[in-house]
Amino acid sequence: MGFFSRGKLRIYLAVVNVLFFILGGACVGLGAWQAVDKVFISDVIGSSLYSTAAYLLIFAGCVLVIISCVGCVGTVMQNRPILVLYMVTLILTFILMIAAGAIAASFKEKIGSDMKTNMRNTILSRYGNNVESNVDNKRITKSWDTLQRMLGCCAVENRGWQVYRDSQWFKQVNPYNNIQIDQNTIFVPTSCCIHQGPYSTDDWLRKCQRNPYGPPRYPFDISDNTALSNNGCFDEAKTFIYNNIGSLIGFGFAFGFILIVGVILAGLLYRNLATPFASVATKER
Repeated sequence: MGFFSRGKLRIYLAVVNVLFFILGGACVGLGAWQAVDKVFISDVIGSSLYSTAAYLLIFAGCVLVIISCVGCVGTVMQNRPILVLYMVTLILTFILMIAAGAIAASFKEKIGSDMKTNMRNTILSRYGNNVESNVDNKRITKSWDTLQRMLGCCAVENRGWQVYRDSQWFKQVNPYNNIQIDQNTIFVPTSCCIHQGPYSTDDWLRKCQRNPYGPPRYPFDISDNTALSNNGCFDEAKTFIYNNIGSLIGFGFAFGFILIVGVILAGLLYRNLATPFASVATKER
């Protein structure tokens, strides 16, 4: 029997469709994880491109699962119109994957000064600002806290705690002493604190937020505060985004290759079905 005989082409397509189903499910899972668990990234950096790419990935995964079912029906029934629909859908999905990859790549290119400016602005004007009455500010505040805790960073740049002192949050958390700084003044949120140490929680938080002998009270002091993160979130977030976008792009390339293989195999089977079965069977002997 030939390598591209009708029987073998059906087997190849069946294998490809199983891969589509498995990888489509994985694509939905990865996209959902990025969209739900990592949504705080978009809030912090002020760009929706990250979440848009994740939603495109979810959509592409759902389409791939449906395609796998259509492909199985077309292969089993040896139905040429269904195979045409299968090929067209594969091509459209391939274009969709290219679009998602382009968005992810363009997002990666945008990570720079604009992102740093957006991060600084969200701290200055949105973080902790009237969170009880402003839903957007509450969401952004929660996103910043999640980012700082998860990545072990604080503010935007390394040792950049000063930005919190210039923020609306500082004025609201220190309503009576934001002009006259004293021993009770809080300089950074608790999400900037490194939650470990030999002291009680209250002592540790006091050292982190109100340290009387160094940072963050004296932000330009070169001494270290072991209860406070020195790392800025810009570099940490940039690394985090690069790693995640790299995974998304790699996933897209793998899918693209399988999609092309699926189109080729479906095309070969479509052409093969145009030949009378008896003639094909004779050739396969």
